[in-house]
This record gives sequence, C-alpha cells and structure tokens, in this order.
Amino acid sequence: MDYFWIILIIAVASLTKGMTGFGFALVAFPPLLIFYSPKELIPVLILCILLASLMIVLQKKKRKLVNTRFQSLIVFGALFTMVGVLTLNYISERTLMVIMSIFFILLASLSLLGVKYSFKLTDLSYRIAGAILGFLTGSISISGPPLALFMNVARVDNQVFREVFAWFSVVTATIALIGYGLIGLLTLETIKMTLLFLPLLFVGSFIGKRLNQYASPAYFKKIAWLLHFFQVS
Repeated sequence: MDYFWIILIIAVASLTKGMTGFGFALVAFPPLLIFYSPKELIPVLILCILLASLMIVLQKKKRKLVNTRFQSLIVFGALFTMVGVLTLNYISERTLMVIMSIFFILLASLSLLGVKYSFKLTDLSYRIAGAILGFLTGSISISGPPLALFMNVARVDNQVFREVFAWFSVVTATIALIGYGLIGLLTLETIKMTLLFLPLLFVGSFIGKRLNQYASPAYFKKIAWLLHFFQVS
C-alpha cells in the first residue's frame, strides 16, 4: 500500500514538472516525508529534477528563451547552491524541518494576505534572486515558489517560464549532486530509489509537455499560481 501512494505522488509531481517546468519537489517532498527522512529524500528529488529538466532543455526550441539577465540568475544560483549543500550537511534533520516549516508558512502568509509583487527588476535583482534560490535548492531542494513569483514579476510567457525553470534546475541540481556526493549524502540507495521513480518521471514529463503546448498564457499563469498557493497553504 505504501508503494501505491509513493507512485501516485511521483506521477502527479512528474506531470506538474513537465507542464510548468517546476513543482516536482514542491509536490513530492511534503507527502514523501511520511515514508522517508529529509536527508534521505532530498538527494533523490534533486536527481529526479535534474533528469526531468534535461528532457525539457534538450527539446528543440523555435527561439532563444533564456536572455542574459536570466543567465546571470542561473549562474548565481549555481554558485550559492553549494552553500546550501554545506548548510544541509551541518544542520540536524529537526532543524531542517523547522526551516522548511518557516519557509512554507511565510509563503502561505504572503499568499493569504494577497501581497502583490510589483517592483522594477534590475540586473542586481536577478543576481540576488539567483543566490537565494540556489541556496534553497542546495539546502531543501525547493526553490520553485519564489522563482515562480519572480518570473511572474518579470512578466514572461509560459515557454520562457518553463525553459528558465528547466535550465535553472539542470545547473543547480548538477552542482547540488556534486556537493551531496562529496559530503556522503549521494548513496547507492539514492540511485535505487531514483531508478524506481524514473519510468513515471519520463511519462509524466512527456504528457506535461504536451499539455503545456495547448495552454494559453493566461491559463498557464493561473495553473502556476494555483500550484504555488495550494502548496504553500
């Protein structure tokens, strides 16, 4: 019975990732904590995110989707991902759970209060955002909600939204996995668990991509915001 719920969770998370470019860890992490510990689960989710994101970035594109500002966001994300990894190595699982709880409560509060995110974005804004998001990726594997908020402020279309998320995930997940390997969190069990999830990951991402192509920009943004609100509420 445990495997049924685990498979269902991964299937829904993969579909979400394929359609929006983000949300895999956001959807999968909280319910999977019922079955696994945070430090056991985070490397697996990062590896799954890397594989799913690779499928997105390797797809043929009709135009350039990642401009220089988003490239700087990704670079700073990569640099600070390792800082997050080192933080994960030196904090206890109890402390990690407290940090994640505060993170979700903060986002939920902003959503419930109807806070509007409207400000002028500068080159420095992209770098600061990249640093914060990279740290979150390395430490708790979840950077989707704040990046989604940032992307909505930047007013990008759904293709750019999905592509930037995918590239950010590929780069930061690669750095995170190197860090996990160095500190001993990337184990044989991590690989086994990832292989168990792999078929669902590919199928869900493939179907999600097809759905993304048929979604209008307005509908896509509603889905992204609904996902963000539902997960942080």
